[in-house]
Formats: sequence, structure tokens, C-alpha cells
Amino acid sequence: MKILFVNHTASLTGAPISCLNIMTRLGNGFLPIFATKEEGPVTEQLKELGITYYTLEEKGLLGFQYIANFIKIIKSEKIDILHLNTLTPFCKYAGIAGVLLRIPVVWFVRENPMISRSKRLRFWLKMLSSKIIFVDRDTREKLLPDKRSRIEIIYNGVDLDIFRPFKSTVLFDKFHIDAGNRLIGYIGLITQRKGLEYLIKAFPLIKEKYNKCQLIIIGGYKKNDEAYFSGIMELIKELHLESDIFFTGELSDISYPLNSLDIIVLPSLEERCSRTLLESLATAKAVVATKVGGTPEIIDDGINGILVEAKNEKQIADAVLRFLSNNELRDITGKNARLKAEKFFDIRENMKRIRELYLSIDRTLIPIRDQKA
Repeated sequence: MKILFVNHTASLTGAPISCLNIMTRLGNGFLPIFATKEEGPVTEQLKELGITYYTLEEKGLLGFQYIANFIKIIKSEKIDILHLNTLTPFCKYAGIAGVLLRIPVVWFVRENPMISRSKRLRFWLKMLSSKIIFVDRDTREKLLPDKRSRIEIIYNGVDLDIFRPFKSTVLFDKFHIDAGNRLIGYIGLITQRKGLEYLIKAFPLIKEKYNKCQLIIIGGYKKNDEAYFSGIMELIKELHLESDIFFTGELSDISYPLNSLDIIVLPSLEERCSRTLLESLATAKAVVATKVGGTPEIIDDGINGILVEAKNEKQIADAVLRFLSNNELRDITGKNARLKAEKFFDIRENMKRIRELYLSIDRTLIPIRDQKA
């Protein structure tokens, strides 16, 4: 079975990583092919693995060039199923090409359901999809609240063998930090919706009561986030935190840095099924996260992490301090986190469901708009 995976970017961020995980774990009987708008770390990895990929750079008037190019790919590669990995116009054009050629379309939705783009594309999502997959309940309930027989929820999965608890000093060594200090970490793209400024603002409140700690920021930023990143750097300078906050930049492998950290903070203003959270849980880390989007489906407040309100640096500081001042609480929370990852987010179970999904799809499926429960 040949599957064309479509994702608008090839960066090492949530959606492309999820797409890469699926493509490289399909197993026998499946042949993945990838299409995107740009070269990037994901296409570099695909090249090393010998997986065919296409970059489509010319949109054309109203996306007609994209549609024409997708039609050529589908025909030349004899594609059996289209996997659209994000709710974006780029994936819409692939979906149109698929429907014109009567190819089943599986559309994964990972985006904030409340933004205007998601609302605009909701029509196309219903019109073009043979199957719609949400990665969290919150998105499904807000974007398509009506019951439809061809909607499923499949959470992202995490590799429990790669992301497991083990000792690592890689960040202590890299930044020459004293071994007696505690490391608080942020992992993710440096962009406004991640709310990093609220963690920065919380850090002086944390340092007032627990001085022997540093903040490590793991992740890079895109060109359109340069102004935001500059604002973060100005805020750090304004709060005199230059010697307490360290940046690693974008990392391709975060399992060792993650195991150097004591506490993970995700101060997002909006989140779906966060890979950072799943990897942190699998690594048995104490997590502080904001109560937004799909996060409460991953973090059970007070059991495998602590949930706080978004845009609230005091709540972030108080939650971090609870973990810093109570080793037993931190350890128990970490153990519960690993147990939840094993029970609900094991990528082997995730892939089993996705393979079953592909195998269940018939070419004669009609669009989802005509299939109501």
C-alpha cells in the first residue's frame, strides 16, 4: 500500500515529527512517500532513509499549480491513500487532487480549532475527507461537535524505549553548571503561542525562594518569530537573568538533555497533543503545564503533573517551587507520569491503530459529509 504523506513544513517541530514517526514505523506492506513545501531536517532524514519525497514550491493562482502537481505525484507513484498531516491550505490542495482521482483521504487535525484558518478549512475538511483523525478530544468537540461515523481520536505516541528515565549530565557539562543545582526546562518552538515570557517572568519569583536552580530553554525559532525572540532576550536582560538562563538552540535528539532536567514547564497559551508533554511523561519528569487545549487530557492535575492557568507567572512559580521543595512529590509525580505514558501514549499501540485505519479504508468510501452516524 502506497501512502502519500503531506505536511506543509519539514522542520523539527510537533506535526512534522509526528508524521516522520508514522512514516518510519509503518512496517511491511506499506510504502510511504512525502510531500512538503520546503526542504528541512525531516527531508534530510528521509533522504538518509531512502524514502522518496517531493517539494512543491509553486502555488500558482488559487493553488491550481499545487493541485496539478499533487495529481502528477498521485498518478506517477500510484498512490493508494492520502495522509494529510495538518489542517492547512497546502493539505487542502492535496485533498482536492485526491478526491478528483477518487483516492481516499485521511486528514489528521492537530491545530487550534478556534483560529480563523481552522474555521475556514472546516468546510474542506468535511468535504474532502474519507476519515478525519483528531489528536485530542478538545479539538474534535470544538471544530466538529456533531457525531460522524468517520471521525476518530488517535493521540500522538511516544517511543518508550528512546524516552525513558536514565541519568544524564549533558546540560550540566555543556553549560558548566554546578551538579548541586536543579534544572528547570522548557522544550519547544520559541514562538508567541508557547507563552515563554510567562515562564521567564516566573523565574525571579522562583529564585527568591530557591536560588540553586537554572532555566534551560531547548528549541529554536523561525524567521517570523525573530521579533518575539528579541523580546524574550530583552525581558531576560531587564530581569537580570542573563547568568541563570541558557539556550541550547534546536536539537535533533532531546532524550539526553531531557534526562538532565528536573522539572519541565510548558507555559503555552494554546496546545493540542504536545510531544513535549508525552516525552516528559515517558522520561518520568515532574511537569508544570497550562490548562489549555488538549493538555488536561494528558496531565491529571496533582497526579502526573500540575496544571496552572495560562498567562499566570505566579501560579507557574508556585507549582515549580512545590516540586523544588519536595523531592518525594517530584519522584511520585514522575513515576505516575511514566505509568500514564505506558498506558495511553505508547507509540507501538498508536501505530497499531494507524495501520488498522489504513487497512480498513476502501477506495469506494464517499466523502465524510454524506456519512453521518
